Amino acid sequence: MEAVARENVDVAANRYARQIDFLSKRHRSREAEWVRHIDTAEHRRTFPLVLVLDNLRSAANVGSIYRSADACGCLEILTTGITPHPNGNGAEKLAKSALGAERIVTSRHFTTTKQALEFLRKERPNLLLVGMETTDRSKCYTDVQYPGSELPNSDEDPTQYPGVALFLGNEVSGVDTDIMPELDQVVEIPMFGKKNSLNVAACAPVVMYEILRQWGAS
Repeated sequence: MEAVARENVDVAANRYARQIDFLSKRHRSREAEWVRHIDTAEHRRTFPLVLVLDNLRSAANVGSIYRSADACGCLEILTTGITPHPNGNGAEKLAKSALGAERIVTSRHFTTTKQALEFLRKERPNLLLVGMETTDRSKCYTDVQYPGSELPNSDEDPTQYPGVALFLGNEVSGVDTDIMPELDQVVEIPMFGKKNSLNVAACAPVVMYEILRQWGAS
């Protein structure tokens, strides 16, 4: 009994020591004037870049994508089907990884991905609809020329400019195979390991930043 109590004390002591070490590091980071860990931007620049989340299941993934979408100046995010979204299912879990980005990026929810696609064709006709999926028909994401070389100024409406809507699919089944034939392009990220693809939340910023690079965004 005494040995068990001693072990419990050692475990607790190690845990508190790690917490103290973390707090010490956080304090040093905040004191360093050259390190930036807080949100200081007064304005947000937006580009003609839209994300469509096709039946994603993980609220953590969706929240991470919202944060990447804010970082990349996305115009809006369209969620479909079972995808967790800020005003519905999974909102609380989503917010933990989005860290407030879900309140910044405009969001719409559609019952089906087909409805989201029809909305884009009608309301955002200037957008190239691009699916991110590993298929025999996919092109490497860096081999595609994304429309949108003329970027809107901060006081202009991004919806009036050519741009891109990226379709991101479910973590297991990917982008709906009924939807892919209706897209303008399908791209993939090269894999050099044994796994077929990256996590969907990791894929999104890779391709978004390539689009922004091609557009010369700065």
